[in-house]
Amino acid sequence: MEEPMLRAYLDSSDEITVRPFDGHELDYGNINLFQDGTLMERESAVVSDGQIRLKYKEDIALDQFAHIEYDGRMYPLMNGTYVHSIDFDMKYSTGEEMGAAYTRTHTVFRVFAPTAVSCRLLLDHEPREMDKKGGYFETTVHSDCHGRHYHYEVSHNDVTHFVIDPYVKGVSANSREAMVIDFERINPGFRVHPVPDVQNDEAVIYEIHIRDMTTHPNSGVKQEYRGKYRGMAEYAFTEHGLSSGLNYLKELGITHVEFMPVNDFPTVDELNASKSYNWGYDPMFFMAPEGSYASDPNNPLIRVLELQELVKAVHENGMKVILDVVLNHVYEVENSSFEKLVPGYYFRHNADLSLSNGTGVGNDFASEKLMARRFIHDTISFWLDYYRVDGFRFDLMGALDIETMQGVAEISRRQDREIFLLGEGWDLPTALDQSKKTLPDAGGRPGSIHFFNDHFRDAVKGNNFELAAKGYVNGEGAGIDEIRNMFTGSFEGFSADMSINYVEVHDNHTLYDRLRYSSGKRQYVLESQHQLATALVLLSFGTPFLHAGQEFFRTKFGHGNTYNLSDMLNRMDWNRRAKYQDNIEFVKSLIAFRKSEPVFRLKDREPVEKAVTLLSFERMPRVFGARIRYRNSDFIILINPTETSAELSLGSDEAFGVRLSNQRSTDKAVYRNNFYIKGYEVVILAKSGSESINIEERGLNG
Repeated sequence: MEEPMLRAYLDSSDEITVRPFDGHELDYGNINLFQDGTLMERESAVVSDGQIRLKYKEDIALDQFAHIEYDGRMYPLMNGTYVHSIDFDMKYSTGEEMGAAYTRTHTVFRVFAPTAVSCRLLLDHEPREMDKKGGYFETTVHSDCHGRHYHYEVSHNDVTHFVIDPYVKGVSANSREAMVIDFERINPGFRVHPVPDVQNDEAVIYEIHIRDMTTHPNSGVKQEYRGKYRGMAEYAFTEHGLSSGLNYLKELGITHVEFMPVNDFPTVDELNASKSYNWGYDPMFFMAPEGSYASDPNNPLIRVLELQELVKAVHENGMKVILDVVLNHVYEVENSSFEKLVPGYYFRHNADLSLSNGTGVGNDFASEKLMARRFIHDTISFWLDYYRVDGFRFDLMGALDIETMQGVAEISRRQDREIFLLGEGWDLPTALDQSKKTLPDAGGRPGSIHFFNDHFRDAVKGNNFELAAKGYVNGEGAGIDEIRNMFTGSFEGFSADMSINYVEVHDNHTLYDRLRYSSGKRQYVLESQHQLATALVLLSFGTPFLHAGQEFFRTKFGHGNTYNLSDMLNRMDWNRRAKYQDNIEFVKSLIAFRKSEPVFRLKDREPVEKAVTLLSFERMPRVFGARIRYRNSDFIILINPTETSAELSLGSDEAFGVRLSNQRSTDKAVYRNNFYIKGYEVVILAKSGSESINIEERGLNG
């Protein structure tokens, strides 16, 4: 086959760039552009750096086949830099509803594909021509399309693709077919079911992977539902008679369950799910539920119904639902519906036109493009409306532009319930202007968006990326000044209203494994250090975030990145539920205490600082202390990260009693002036007569 001599790219509405292959010299006078067989009249030609820039007297129509003729051969005109331009965005973006807009009498199919020459709808494999209207194609089918499969046949100048609608709401096993869905028919009334009245300022977030929760043999969940939506929704009990399902989460006292990605991803064979494992950060279709978690992955309706019923079950148990959404990249650009529909448009490019890779997974979704932003906003609106979720965790949120996130915040503000927004505000090297990134110090940052506080994480346990590094709890109180600052939520650009306080997430080592490596202490000390870290998460100002199993010292056996490893490493080990029941009760007490004290709902700096008096101890300078007075409550938090026990001066002859401690089960003494703190102890002392001391009434004795 003869080697091609050139490639031609559309770089503006009326300009193309012709690039010769190595070794070929082109005579631009013999380069001709044809559209549907008609020769386009050239206005000018400029040769620079071996490339030929050709300008035409009229715009090049995107609804006609265009090709270059040179030396008796034809070359397709391909997308160039025009699709990256503001002019392209402004000309072709639309506010029309995309996807399959369903009613029982008709369905309107629309797909954004401005650079495509033609598009056909294949409805149950029967072709129907679609009309091009500006930047999108449309056709209306006047019948009830519920349950019918569809996809698009999209033709560009150089290739024809069979494409599944990026707006698809349901797919068959392994994303082979898209389906039109009437949501009201499959689950009547779901979209108006009641949601618990839990406010954002009282959130305690618990992160869980659907599959991890129930795959252990002692999960108590029926065999056929392990690793599934239905298993996650069960009330279950281990062989020890201890709760292990949704009832366990309710008993723990958390307010928000954060599910790791539940939208469709391709890295687990849905027909043989047990053969592979993945966290799900490889998004394929953003509005369709993942099928490997469904009892019947072949039926798109089943996965929709089962995920809706899981959300409803969480709500019925008094908790809210946060979804982890991965809107910063796709699994593979070349196989993405976005790239097949509008090549080059939906992804960021560097100056040399290579794909931007700030996310580290090969591509960055161009959220700043109008129709990319529109897709993100439509995705958020869809999950809020059709699944009635209550929040979103944005993976690698720093790669998304701030204007897009402002729009997300506005969509959330308009709901009938409070929506919790949080994300990873890391500063990533993506091809986006620094001022437009969604970072903690970004100008125009919506106040409703929360950021994972990596300063908090590292101060408590040591630098996340240096396994041997030590922080406050495993370094004999190192960094006490940072802990004092971060306790009130104010440090390095963070404040309590935006800070997600955490020491463990699905990424990297679990806290238990990290402490085993970095601490080098005996088991009792390791567990005590773990308790101090979790206590700092739950007693600091900001929003506490727990990783599933953190309360029973979850281990992944030293593995720091288990995203595609086995169930054996990732699953919740429910035998530890019995082994560490005492620590679970301690964490439950911390959560209950936090929920019982209105002071922890304060998020603004001035009232927080007014309520908190930080304490220091000359004999034990690395012991953290804070006295908190708010309304009718008055209590002291003390944390000793060392093995040394010592008597501390409270600086007051007022009477205090032990409200909660990890090192003493019963202590009914009244303390004045001084308190003898034990090694590795976290203790809450409540002033006698204040609401904080009423232990029996509140049932919070830890």
